[in-house]
Amino acid sequence: MAQPSDARLTAQLERPQQTSGNVGQAGSGTQPENAPHGQDHLDEHTHHVSMATYFAVFAFLIFMLLATVGAWYFDEHIRSLGRFSVPIAVGIAVAKAAAIVLIFMHVKFSSKLVQIFACTGLVFVGIMFLLTMNDYLTRGWVPIAGR
Repeated sequence: MAQPSDARLTAQLERPQQTSGNVGQAGSGTQPENAPHGQDHLDEHTHHVSMATYFAVFAFLIFMLLATVGAWYFDEHIRSLGRFSVPIAVGIAVAKAAAIVLIFMHVKFSSKLVQIFACTGLVFVGIMFLLTMNDYLTRGWVPIAGR
């Protein structure tokens, strides 16, 4: 984090209500809606996601929910997707999870360390998925649907 200059610190102590960047002062960045993005920032601040982005992600999640139901309905009532039903369902689930993790959990705008930990968790989930699929696909029997 960048250290403020001596002149800025003196101004903040002498005129706290008039110096931008003070806690509680309008445009200080302590309130996301008042963050002064047009100014040159000396202090490190977090990125705030707009409400429009949240609504867009919400609309995307609703669309993906409808895609999930549509894929199921198509598979059950119109034509069987066969071996493609699981990859389609997993693809839809991965897209929904990515939107939730990146936007709602703020991983997209977090530090590199948080992003590394999120990716590490994803790698381990992938390893567990591959080990499970390896076990399932190498068995000599196929489960009978409905039993």
